[in-house]
Amino acid sequence: MTYSVITQGEDRLGELFGALDKEVLRAQVNTLNAAGTEFRRDFVDDIHQATGLKKKLLRQRIRISRAKQKTLQAKLVPDSQGLPITEYTWRPEPAGHPTRARILIRWFGGWKVAAGFINPEADRPLPMKTITSKGRFRRPVLAHGISVAAAFKVARDDGRLDKYSARLAEIFEEKMADQVARRS
Repeated sequence: MTYSVITQGEDRLGELFGALDKEVLRAQVNTLNAAGTEFRRDFVDDIHQATGLKKKLLRQRIRISRAKQKTLQAKLVPDSQGLPITEYTWRPEPAGHPTRARILIRWFGGWKVAAGFINPEADRPLPMKTITSKGRFRRPVLAHGISVAAAFKVARDDGRLDKYSARLAEIFEEKMADQVARRS
């Protein structure tokens, strides 16, 4: 799942500025890359507030595919691999037995049940993965939570799209003016 950023109507704005085709193309590439960075920052802030994930981790997991002169499209590509529960803000919830508790992670608008369990009676209660197969030398494994892609999907909405399209137009005008000013 990706979030693509593209521009439209750049030729008309280039005519208004009296810009050359090369300047319009350069301004378009600069706009898409600057907008992609800005929009990722906005997503990172929103997901951080909703889940408690570290911003550095989110920036690493939401990759920006930059625009080039051949491909006039920037993409935000979130990672679909689940994150360890310990990266989230989490808490245990009793589940009927003294040695078992559910894992709740902070999520958009409340708490969400994650896969796995916690042993509250342990010396160091950690969220562990539920073992579904038998093995002779199996070791306990930390539970994994929801991926950044799932959080990204929840954070996307129509209001954000309208805001981004208006901001993209502003950035393009700024970059176009910069390209024309460089000529002088």
